[in-house]
Amino acid sequence: WWGWTEGWAKVFGAPWRKGVVIGGLGWGVGSVFLLMGQKLSDPVTVTMVVAMMPIAGAATEIVFDNRRLSWRLVVGLVLAVLGGYLATGAQLTQGHFGFGVALCLGAIFLFAWVTRATTRQFETLSRTGQTTVTLCGGMLVTLAWYGISIVAGFGETHIGTIDTGDWLPLLIFLLPSSGIAQLLWIHGAGKLGILLASFHMNAVPFYVMVILVALSLGQWHWLQVGAVALVALGVLVSQMGQGVFTPERKKAQTRLD
Repeated sequence: WWGWTEGWAKVFGAPWRKGVVIGGLGWGVGSVFLLMGQKLSDPVTVTMVVAMMPIAGAATEIVFDNRRLSWRLVVGLVLAVLGGYLATGAQLTQGHFGFGVALCLGAIFLFAWVTRATTRQFETLSRTGQTTVTLCGGMLVTLAWYGISIVAGFGETHIGTIDTGDWLPLLIFLLPSSGIAQLLWIHGAGKLGILLASFHMNAVPFYVMVILVALSLGQWHWLQVGAVALVALGVLVSQMGQGVFTPERKKAQTRLD
């Protein structure tokens, strides 16, 4: 798609080495950490950790962009994290905190870092190009880790028999879930910044509930509605008073547009 829309010369001239390194470390290692963290802990703990993505986004902008947190951002951050926690429906007493949690925390901080790096260190590329070069790096690292796991005899490496009923879910995961969603994420994070973009991630459980209800596969939970309202309020409070764009991000966005 990138080559067809922008020309293959743009694809071949892209900084692939840099993109593979950044994407491999962020998307690749981060994904491995998240999967291993899920294996070593439990789904409840993982959902609670992922709800702290706005904290990782804030830390990333403070460290790399010297961002100063105003009281509006702090209030918005608290509301977004609280809303994300409530949206999961999990309770702290249900979680098992150990090495798996540390891996999941490492994963969300890597995801926050690589999102910023993707949108800020490849400004000569379009959002499609930024997504492609870094996502390819993540793919190579995960494939390499899978090969190492097979040779070393680690668990969770057996694929099993794939029949026709498995192809549709696989295609859904590859195209809309991984490819298109990743492109939209980079588009959004490039305009909003990783901090504000990460706020919206905590509304994902609500979106999942809406989809399941629409497909008659789930029930409506008002707790998740209230949770997404908290996240939305956090976003609004954070953006009050000041524009979304910093001067540096405005310049970068102008070049991309």
